[in-house]
Amino acid sequence: RRNLLDEMQGDREHIDRLMHLAIEMAQQTFEGETGAQDYVLAGETNLMDYEEMADVARLRQLFEAFNEKRAMLDLFDKSLQAQGVQIFIGQESGYEAFDNCSVVTATYSSVDDEVLGVLGVIGPTRMAYDRIIPVVDVTAKLLGRVLNPRN
Repeated sequence: RRNLLDEMQGDREHIDRLMHLAIEMAQQTFEGETGAQDYVLAGETNLMDYEEMADVARLRQLFEAFNEKRAMLDLFDKSLQAQGVQIFIGQESGYEAFDNCSVVTATYSSVDDEVLGVLGVIGPTRMAYDRIIPVVDVTAKLLGRVLNPRN
């Protein structure tokens, strides 16, 4: 029982961190010149908390991919074309930098279903998909409502 309660508490803290990051990203979008940014990245240092991401060379390669933007924008484009929640596990992303990661993305849209952008979470391939996928999906829907110009 105690282990289950501890695990549930850990999951709740993880989901709270993800929601905090989503809010932080939305704030950056509102405060910044959104036309000048291709995407907003936040919380990337949290990847260092995972044992499988402890290899400095892998982290460096991943952070370089974040800075290069091409890989991220390509994944976002794939998500935009498919709409809904997309999951890229390891090599499915097509980029070596993400071979040890998973990327879960979801598009966010206006009320009239015009896609406004993509929200994503990057983590280790062993992430708790059953928890992350609904969080990404719901957060993207909430972000779409907040960014909807008709509200």
